[in-house]
Amino acid sequence: MTRLKHEAQAVSSDHSLSSHAPCIPSVSPEILKLVCDRCWRTVFSADSFHTAWVAQFVSTSPESAGFSYTTPTWEEMQRSMLHIQSPYSDNFQGDQAARFIPHREVRLHVDTTLGYDLIKKCVDECLRHERCPQPLRALMPTRVIDCANPEQPRIFVNHGIKENYVALSYVWGEKQPHCTTTKNLDFYIAGIPLQNIPKSNMDTIKVTQKLGLRYLWVDALCILQDSKDDKAQEIAQICRIFRNAYVTIIAACADKVSNGFLQTQDIPDTIRNLPFRCPDGGIGTMRLLGNRHAPDEPVNKRAWCLEERVLSPRRVIYASHTVQYECQTTHVNANDVRFIDSLDGIPCLPDRVLLPTPDIPSSDLPADEEAAKAWCDILGLYTRRTFTKPRDRLVALSGIVEQFHSFWPHTTYIAGLWEHQLPSCLLWYQGDNNQRSRPNRYRAPSWSWASTDREVTMIPGSNDDIFLCTVIQCDAILARQINPYGEVTAGSLVLNIILQPAVWDPVEGSLYDAAGLPGDDPQEWPDLFSERGEIGIVVRDAIEPVSERIGKIYVAIVRDTGQTLLGLVLTPAPSQISTAKQNDPRSFHRVGWFTAPFCDKLVWLSSRYQHIKII
Repeated sequence: MTRLKHEAQAVSSDHSLSSHAPCIPSVSPEILKLVCDRCWRTVFSADSFHTAWVAQFVSTSPESAGFSYTTPTWEEMQRSMLHIQSPYSDNFQGDQAARFIPHREVRLHVDTTLGYDLIKKCVDECLRHERCPQPLRALMPTRVIDCANPEQPRIFVNHGIKENYVALSYVWGEKQPHCTTTKNLDFYIAGIPLQNIPKSNMDTIKVTQKLGLRYLWVDALCILQDSKDDKAQEIAQICRIFRNAYVTIIAACADKVSNGFLQTQDIPDTIRNLPFRCPDGGIGTMRLLGNRHAPDEPVNKRAWCLEERVLSPRRVIYASHTVQYECQTTHVNANDVRFIDSLDGIPCLPDRVLLPTPDIPSSDLPADEEAAKAWCDILGLYTRRTFTKPRDRLVALSGIVEQFHSFWPHTTYIAGLWEHQLPSCLLWYQGDNNQRSRPNRYRAPSWSWASTDREVTMIPGSNDDIFLCTVIQCDAILARQINPYGEVTAGSLVLNIILQPAVWDPVEGSLYDAAGLPGDDPQEWPDLFSERGEIGIVVRDAIEPVSERIGKIYVAIVRDTGQTLLGLVLTPAPSQISTAKQNDPRSFHRVGWFTAPFCDKLVWLSSRYQHIKII
């Protein structure tokens, strides 16, 4: 028996659903032959739809009818979202059934007058949102592209002009041989040859002009790519550039800059067109669609693109299936069609962080707690993304950090950690199973998540937790003073803490108490460990010699949750330079994170405190 499960995405309607006797309608033979007589008298009769639409969620399978419905009431349909596992229906504007099925097909043709009008409409509505910041005619970036004549774009060097502008967020995906440099800047000020502009950048110039705007910021053309000083200066302005943009264009579907994003989109999906008998007796078309999810976009894999999206108050997203609009208040397809987005996990900055004085709080959480949660969420999402240059791990987050610093003005950001969150924020750990080696090039001190290349998880604190260490000193040396949130060349952390010897078996991830071990030969330990049992687990920070074989390590106890002890796994650092003072604390490297729920807590916590330095 065929079972038709139809969950229509609908809103309440003023049309009365009049009853009609179940009979085969007078339609053309081409339509009539698509449906059997029984279905014309049952499934596609006005009475059947009326009964189903006003019913509660029910599921019946009368053998004589050969079909069943699972449908909500009008009110439930109005306020419900699509069930991810349910097929749904849409309709063409202008079809007779459009009066009764309000859901419309997703817009695949984005480079049209209607497409641009829809974007303008979304922006206009956004300007009335209480939670969204109003656009400001802010000081434009140092250089922008003048798009007044799309056939002859040129670099415009700004000298204090305040004007609306567009910013582009995109994936390079390949080398751009015609970037702006110190050598061709004057030439590009006169005009940029169109053949020198990659397709995605050309598409953005077109969108800028179609939206009625003149100026556009694109990193490859507005930053001098052969000047380290200019790069550092402009990267330090990233927060302001995207935060002040009138709108940011996100070329989400393009995996390289030469691809472009205005081409007609194509969704390989199963669509079935079925006749729909309207309550007034007319015959329209109902389109049944399967589970349609937005594809995972290339832009969502790149670390630099995260802050460009998060910092922008208004985003126009050219996705693989349509064009979307996103702001602090909403995330929609431009023509309001509901389409299940992949869970890219893009968080919004809390209103309290994005806006100087938000009128409406974005959650019921206390302000600092809300900001701290948003920071942890963003950090987790950011660290799972990829870099062309891994040394950018701190730099590519600096714009977001600057925005958070405006909310936390009385603290200091030190190589990836917030001073006011110490020592809690030391308890990050690697949150994925992708094992990677520690970077060959120094990037950050070992106590910072930026010293690794894996996804990071921060453990949220609790009011019941007890912190068992004191931060004596924490600092880092910046590579460039112009960017206080960027690269560092060194860093150290001094703690007053309990340091306990232990044994780590990296193969099993197990932690054992080192008390009473018979010698230093690991070959003699397994039998003893099998009798004692493990006391906890260790998550390593990276693949390195100490994390590949069983051996002695130290654990520094940071927090007592009541259920377990949490802290850092350390190994002694190489001998310090001869000028080190005799009373300097012993130096260590962080190599992992531990939890020890089965340790002898009374013995461990009765151990003496000592000053140690982690580098």
